[in-house]
Amino acid sequence: MRLTPVIALFAACALAPLACDNETPPSGTDAGTNPGTDAGTDGGTDAGEPRTSVSSSQPAEGASDLYPVEMYYDSAASRPGVYQRKVLSVTFSGPMDPSRSQVTLTHRSDSSIEPRTLSGQWSSDHRTLTVTLLAPEEGGPPLEEKSPYTLDLTQLRDEAGQPIDGAPVVGDGKLDFTTGARDGDLEHACSHTLVNTPVEHNAAPSKFASPPATDIGHARYRLTLPGTDGAYAGYSEFISTPDVDETISLYLDREVALSVRDETESVDAPVEVRAMPPACAGVTHRARFSAMAGDRLYSLHFGPASFTTFEFILERQDKK
Repeated sequence: MRLTPVIALFAACALAPLACDNETPPSGTDAGTNPGTDAGTDGGTDAGEPRTSVSSSQPAEGASDLYPVEMYYDSAASRPGVYQRKVLSVTFSGPMDPSRSQVTLTHRSDSSIEPRTLSGQWSSDHRTLTVTLLAPEEGGPPLEEKSPYTLDLTQLRDEAGQPIDGAPVVGDGKLDFTTGARDGDLEHACSHTLVNTPVEHNAAPSKFASPPATDIGHARYRLTLPGTDGAYAGYSEFISTPDVDETISLYLDREVALSVRDETESVDAPVEVRAMPPACAGVTHRARFSAMAGDRLYSLHFGPASFTTFEFILERQDKK
């Protein structure tokens, strides 16, 4: 009986296996096994493995009113005092390579402003990169107001060495945002929260129980409200100037209800309360009302509130 070529090959190897160690397999076997395995395993794994992506950022992608500065007190500086900074952060869906922390900040509309290469700080789980912008050496704020910026994240790598996948938060790997306008009055009040010693008062339970005076301009007041069971409220008082109408602003470290009454005229004074941009840690809201000239007595009623103590900076401004 004649053997087919394949059967003959197996028979020969059975008799002399060492002679077949370097035998070249049929080309059809190699083409049908190894290339298919490589393409279907290695190539398929690389192509199908999801990359680490941006899951959130502060500011958000496309933000249009980011406050440009944050005021803080630096006690470790060579000249301790009030300085400006801005903190940005980006959080990723998985761990990143902590040895790569550099990002580039570019002003998109003013080419005369050189791009800034910045080194961020990774969180302990290597998922969040925090970038602190200080004032440039040549002077100016950390970010210019009403300006478009891009924070380029494309030099970062995940723990496997892969570039980030910006989708769906930052599709091109670059965080785009625009700053809003600055508020000089707010920043002035912030400076007082950072350097002034608080003037401490206990608010009166009623306007007839000798409320403390809280009417000194630029003062930082710390007021404790009376009450029980999570319902706290109290009074302080304010005296207007003899001959000038004023705008009175209270820069508060938390939101608290405020009503004001002109006791001289026995009428309520309208109060506007609004949230403030995050220019400093000590101011979250501003309450504002008008005080008429004539040494008038105003009762300020705070609360009801769920807390007992809060602070505010009082600012007095002559009406034009």
